[in-house]
Amino acid sequence: MQPTNRRSLFALTAAIAAGASLPAVARPLDQVLSSKRLRVGINPTLPPFGTFNERNQSDGFDADIAREIARRMNVELEIVQVGSPDRIPFLQSDRIDIVLGAITRTIERALVIDYTQPLHTQSMVVLTKASGTAVPIAKPADLNNRQVRMVQVRGTVGVPWLQANASQAQVTLLDNYPDCFRALAQGRADAMVDVAESIVIPMRNFQGVQWKILDEVLASFWVGIGVQKGNTALRDVLNVVLFEMHRSNFVNQTWEKWFGVPMTTRIPFNPMF
Repeated sequence: MQPTNRRSLFALTAAIAAGASLPAVARPLDQVLSSKRLRVGINPTLPPFGTFNERNQSDGFDADIAREIARRMNVELEIVQVGSPDRIPFLQSDRIDIVLGAITRTIERALVIDYTQPLHTQSMVVLTKASGTAVPIAKPADLNNRQVRMVQVRGTVGVPWLQANASQAQVTLLDNYPDCFRALAQGRADAMVDVAESIVIPMRNFQGVQWKILDEVLASFWVGIGVQKGNTALRDVLNVVLFEMHRSNFVNQTWEKWFGVPMTTRIPFNPMF
């Protein structure tokens, strides 16, 4: 054994002895197929992507997509409830095989997980109220003010946008969307930055609030399905499944079923994704 290898082995042994956890290895495609079970992470607090039905079961756009993927792969579906902050940790620790939950494609996430071809798109906007804010908010630049109280869900795309564009604002990070909307409705926060598709439906639960979405779209994003880094066989099969789901118009029809309107920017029909 070479000295370098001895040092590496010593470091590994010391880490294990110290209780350090090693990254869990993802179930490859053959194990998913042999078990006839696909474990899918879905956020049930993000309607209409994820919600609970009258039987207190996970439902919504993501659940319908997951059911169709499992059907086309001829496996049983196991839905695992995940929140926005723990989506990627669940994937990395092999508690789920794939993750949905509006997981926007970003460079930072692509460094630690792999993405399929796009499932849908999203448009980031500013949500505020028509009155009752600390200062008037008429344009995104108004957020960059020390008096403005922002509220955001941890691990979502609005957080880095605020860091880059509204660093003067007071930012409170919460674990889920219902808590963020309550903070806004109760006057404990003035605005949040998130994708329109994630906020349009929850707004309806607070009908007494005069909500206002600023006209300017801050950014548009592709949203894929997340798989553990290096699990290429599973990712490649999912790409083929998604292509067929787009070609058959299943994705667009399911989108309109849950959102009530067509997708703002449709996914291009491209077999090379």
